[in-house]
Amino acid sequence: MMRFNKRWQFLVSVFALVPSVVLIVVGILILVSRRAAIDVTFGVLILVFCALLLTGTMLLVVALGRQADVSRLQADFLSKVSHDFRTPLTSIRMFVETLAENRVEDPARRERILALLSQETGRLSTLIDRLLEFARLESGRLRYVPKQVDVGQLVETVVARFEPRLVGGDARLTVHIAEDLPLVLADADALAEALQNLLDNAFKYTGAEKRIVVDLQRIGRNLEIGVSDNGPGIARAEQNRIFDSFYRGDDRLSRATEGSGLGLALTRHIVNAHGGKVRVESEPGKGARFVVALPLIQTRKEV
Repeated sequence: MMRFNKRWQFLVSVFALVPSVVLIVVGILILVSRRAAIDVTFGVLILVFCALLLTGTMLLVVALGRQADVSRLQADFLSKVSHDFRTPLTSIRMFVETLAENRVEDPARRERILALLSQETGRLSTLIDRLLEFARLESGRLRYVPKQVDVGQLVETVVARFEPRLVGGDARLTVHIAEDLPLVLADADALAEALQNLLDNAFKYTGAEKRIVVDLQRIGRNLEIGVSDNGPGIARAEQNRIFDSFYRGDDRLSRATEGSGLGLALTRHIVNAHGGKVRVESEPGKGARFVVALPLIQTRKEV
């Protein structure tokens, strides 16, 4: 697909607008002269034609602008994904060669290498799964099976799976779950993935001292899951774009952070499919809080 940069958009606009302006001027002169009824009719037709031409031109320019943005984001996405694939693959190859050549005799070090090898293969598998899921989303083949879900239990399960990542560093995860919460109608696996994406995002974009808070509470007719962090925060201009496909935040941060940039886009799709909304509350330098709001059902969980 042809990619249009800003220069091409400008040239298209100029070549489309100049004839339109000329025709408008001619039409106005004919109307002003009023030499004959046919001239007036012809002038009106010219003005109508020019109005349609201008409208089409503006739509074309907007479409080219969007195409240029999508092409740029896709190229950036492929570049970053290639880098994300290359990093674990390089480590895996290095570890395999080390073990194959028997260059490590210390059993403890061999165990350490095997653990790292397992970690890198898991990282690569996660990235592949994320790309496959995004492909299913884009093709419309991503389906959910909603059931009554105790979101409190689901949050505890996801947090328990996430806690091993906090070991070995200055990281703390705090959970606040309100009591006697109603059930929601949701696909438990999909909802768990959405929460996992938010936790991964909070973990990746915080510094060495990670402070992550997960809270669950009822707000009106919704059940809200909040994930807060003490990261660098998100500028207001970025807050809507971070949920777009292929988009990642400040590229200076994303270069040093693993991931494909699809996590938040998938989270938004999952939440929207459940009739909910996801939003971000943040200011630069004051961390970020992502909130998933899910509509409640009438049935309450049994005590």
